[in-house]
Amino acid sequence: MKKNELIGFLVIGVLGLGSAASAADAPDGKALYDSKCAMCHGKDGVAKTTAKGAMNLNDPKFQEANTAEVIAKVIADGKGKMKGLKDKLTPEQVTSVAAHVKTLK
Repeated sequence: MKKNELIGFLVIGVLGLGSAASAADAPDGKALYDSKCAMCHGKDGVAKTTAKGAMNLNDPKFQEANTAEVIAKVIADGKGKMKGLKDKLTPEQVTSVAAHVKTLK
């Protein structure tokens, strides 16, 4: 094996391990949603009475009208009666929760 090929394999291996470690370190959006959001928005995205007036997060119209970025902004800054969580969640956690909301169907 040539020296350049060996270096290429090593670089690919290190990058691959870095990606695996990053994925393992990523916040769990579902777990965060369940602990921070489900009390009002329901585990399945159906708003509870405490979130009166809020759309169901699993509603196809809501899903179509809102990108993960828009949802993340609302999670961070709040909207209506909902207080923002930017003081309680990291930006990565907010992004992770927003991504989970997009999976609700």
